[in-house]
Amino acid sequence: MLLACLLPVWSMPALAQDAVEADEAAIEEVKNETPIVPYRFEINGAGGLTPFITDNLELAKRQSQSLNEDEVSRLMTVAPNQIRSLLATEGYFSATVTHEINRDSTPWLARYQVTLNERTLVRSVALNVTGHIVEADPQRVERLRRQWGLKAGGIFQQKAWDDAKTEMLRSLLVRDYPAAAITHSEARIEPLTASATLLIDVDSGPAFTFGELQIEGLQRYESRMITDLNPIKPGDRYSQEKLNELQARVQDTGYFRSAFATVDIDPAKPTNVPVRLDLSENERKRLSLGVGFSTDSGPRLQLKWLNRNFLGRDWRLESNLRLDRDNRRIGSEVFLPPISNGWSPSFGAQYSYTNLLGEKLDKIQTGGRLTSPDKNNEQVWALTLYADRQRIGDNFETNREALLASYSYTRRRVDNLITPSRGYVASIELGAGPSGVVNEENIARVVARATYLSPTWNRRWQAVLRGYVGQVFGAERDTVPGDLLFRTGGDQTVRGYGYNRLGVEQKGAIVGGTVTAVASAELVYRITPAWGAAVFTDAGNAADSWGNFKFMHGSGVGARWRSPIGPVNLDLAYGHETKEPRLHFSIGYGF
Repeated sequence: MLLACLLPVWSMPALAQDAVEADEAAIEEVKNETPIVPYRFEINGAGGLTPFITDNLELAKRQSQSLNEDEVSRLMTVAPNQIRSLLATEGYFSATVTHEINRDSTPWLARYQVTLNERTLVRSVALNVTGHIVEADPQRVERLRRQWGLKAGGIFQQKAWDDAKTEMLRSLLVRDYPAAAITHSEARIEPLTASATLLIDVDSGPAFTFGELQIEGLQRYESRMITDLNPIKPGDRYSQEKLNELQARVQDTGYFRSAFATVDIDPAKPTNVPVRLDLSENERKRLSLGVGFSTDSGPRLQLKWLNRNFLGRDWRLESNLRLDRDNRRIGSEVFLPPISNGWSPSFGAQYSYTNLLGEKLDKIQTGGRLTSPDKNNEQVWALTLYADRQRIGDNFETNREALLASYSYTRRRVDNLITPSRGYVASIELGAGPSGVVNEENIARVVARATYLSPTWNRRWQAVLRGYVGQVFGAERDTVPGDLLFRTGGDQTVRGYGYNRLGVEQKGAIVGGTVTAVASAELVYRITPAWGAAVFTDAGNAADSWGNFKFMHGSGVGARWRSPIGPVNLDLAYGHETKEPRLHFSIGYGF
């Protein structure tokens, strides 16, 4: 009896393994015998929502796969429920979907007839707020209700519902109330009346204030370098923007590989919460070699030397050598640690040689700058000496010098500085220098530029607008160094023309002018989140006066890729004046 009981138990692993192998072989045999079925489908009656359904329907996503008839039948059968679910996210809760499957055709054909019926509207919104904010800032509570994104009378969409809650909560989290939470949310849908009743309960929690700065990871550099940059004072109200600004200021020094500013969000301890700054330091010295190519300047070789302890004083020395088809440049700049108000001083000098469109320039530039710590509202004061020797052909040569004091202000309002998807960047630069020891005449210079990225609408479309205008006042072109004059044309200005090939004709060469203007409009269609197609038109030029100014036009089509290092642009443009096409390649936006 004992043996009879033990024998089956002892032999089960082997028997089970044999059974599994047999089942797998049988399954594989069935797979090999089951024919692959190609198919197509049609969706009628959905109007403008057809692309949305097609992009998200499993039947469409798997159309390129090799599927057997059982799987194709399953996908075609469940598709009506999936279509109804997708339509519900757009407010069509009472939509009906009928379908017809033709298995006799080759490929198989599935037809889906959609009847949208009435779209659901928001009947009422009840936003209930509790917590510290109610007594402390009732006006802000009312502002939350006024700014609620999905208002009564609007179309109920799942994305709009989610976005409204996210934006409302974010407005609390980023300032004063980092422990805020939505405690209850409900959308009551009534299909018979095509209406939705929205209920949201949000608790602000306590108001937080900042405490002392705690620095982690600092080894080579003095803590004063960080504390002088810190925009946060103990007792300040909590602000995510202040934390981001601290991170940006520290990382922009160039001494740190990364910087993360955080606070401990504990509703039981909201007062004077320490700010923790975790740092990862960069190496003291680095030599780097880079190669590249652009349609503007051809192959490029660049050599950089970086020393973050120059002269043993924690000064940052950046030296670079750059060679390309038309330019040679060598220079160095020294960045000093920020002073007590966070502003960063720097000074440097460079020599460059250019040979472009018949004009040869030997240029020297030296000077100093003082840069503000706030990158969203960046200010730069500078004093710069420009000098160059201009040669055109074999018979014309002149030396030009200018000493200019300048101020520039840049306002950045983009969602991401490296890979922006919406927002704008605008700047203005003012410069002036009196006649005297260096300047032959009084000279003034004004430059303004702006780039705008619209929010994406209808999930696909985005507009990109650019503008640029500049003028030199007082001095004549022959006495103004080339770096202060204007040329245009190329990947980031007027596509359809070569790099800096639009300017003033002088003795058979193209040289810089004293006035310039550029305008550009681009429409991008997002095929996928990463890839897009664009159509654009550009216009611009440079001249010696506005009376002689004439816009040169270029237009074309392009491909867009949101890469990890920034937007990659490949454009084919047609120059309307040259009547020739030109290929352009660039990375990033022309800010």
